[in-house]
Amino acid sequence: MKGIVAASMSRFLSKRVLLLSYMAAKIANYLPCCAKCIFLLILPFSNCMAMKLLVLNYEYPPLGGGAGVISQYISEGLAALGYDVTVLTTGTGQLPANTRIESLRIIRLPARRKYTYRSNPLEMLSWMRLANRFLDLHLKTEKYDLCFANFSIPGGLVALNMFRRTGLPYTLISHGHDIPWFFPRQMFWYHLMLYHTIRNVVLNSRLNFVQSDEMKRNIDAFTGNVFSSKNVVVPNGWNGSVFAPDYSKRSKEFIVLFTGRLVRQKDPFTLLKAIRLLNGKIPVRLHIMGDGPLRKKMETYVEKYHLSDVCRFFGWVDKDEMLNQYQSASLTVLPSLSEGMSIATLEALACGQYVIATKVSNNEALISEGSNGNLIEIGNYKQLAELIQDFYQQKFMKGFLIDEHELDRYRTQYNWSDIVKQYDRYFVNLQ
Repeated sequence: MKGIVAASMSRFLSKRVLLLSYMAAKIANYLPCCAKCIFLLILPFSNCMAMKLLVLNYEYPPLGGGAGVISQYISEGLAALGYDVTVLTTGTGQLPANTRIESLRIIRLPARRKYTYRSNPLEMLSWMRLANRFLDLHLKTEKYDLCFANFSIPGGLVALNMFRRTGLPYTLISHGHDIPWFFPRQMFWYHLMLYHTIRNVVLNSRLNFVQSDEMKRNIDAFTGNVFSSKNVVVPNGWNGSVFAPDYSKRSKEFIVLFTGRLVRQKDPFTLLKAIRLLNGKIPVRLHIMGDGPLRKKMETYVEKYHLSDVCRFFGWVDKDEMLNQYQSASLTVLPSLSEGMSIATLEALACGQYVIATKVSNNEALISEGSNGNLIEIGNYKQLAELIQDFYQQKFMKGFLIDEHELDRYRTQYNWSDIVKQYDRYFVNLQ
């Protein structure tokens, strides 16, 4: 009975029905005739209410960056709706290989992984090999209704292999750079070598999820317009139970916040160059939250241009500290060269931050010019410096706060609890 009715009712009834089935079985010991009828009516539903979903992502918190966080929110949200979710990801010696919290199970494979915050192609290949071997055995005893793969490679390619071997249908979520020709300057050779493989992954999926209109235009061009209907936009969101303003924590110092991996894609040097121009003009402080391969070069730059008293590197921090930074900072700057849909932008705006960001992905939809932020050209550190100084003089010094109506609009559109329901509707319609 794993059909349309069973899947669509899972959001509301699965846990209740399981409980009722258990109670009916107990009552049957005392009221055999009546209770047996109830039990027989309810039991078939209890076995099929929860859609069984297999989630593939080589990174999942505490490993990885924004894509892992997105997987976590979607997986936890669908589990809360009644799905039976299994996440297959990467583990380390410090993380348990197999955990279950109610209807969410996390299986971590011992793939190669040197850094918490990033991976490389060889490490992804290591995870793919282990995932293929594991699933060859796992899927003989565990049956799933659908696979939800993250990234065309590695997650999508593993899903394609399982589809060919077992017939398990899959959907794909792209996080931006995994689909040709998004971010072509950095990803050109990767996309060129794997073009046909990625195309096979995308064309064999039931649906391809992207987070912005820009990403949809790119994947539509990649697949061809005949397949455009299977490429759908579902935005990322923010966690309304965690991220919210607390203006009592706002620092009296003028603090500019940067969050994210210290990699070329995030372009942290444009911000450092802007801070260098501002040093001595305004009393600015820069808090850098995150880590990555550019950190040593950034620290060298900071020392060379005598910015050590201005810039502070925090490395990776937990959610509580991240929330504290969002609530206490004056301004958030995110000068990325490309994004799928930035989690950092979403979380900063949710905490009442004024955000200066580049015109990439969904930033133009998220930021209302002059109201909750500004948009800048990629790499234009002089423009960025001018906007930071203008914010300090015209807004920070006057006690500026984001308008409550702007915050309400944002909360309504980008709350994870509502976004997860969009995934639920798509998954139900596939049954």
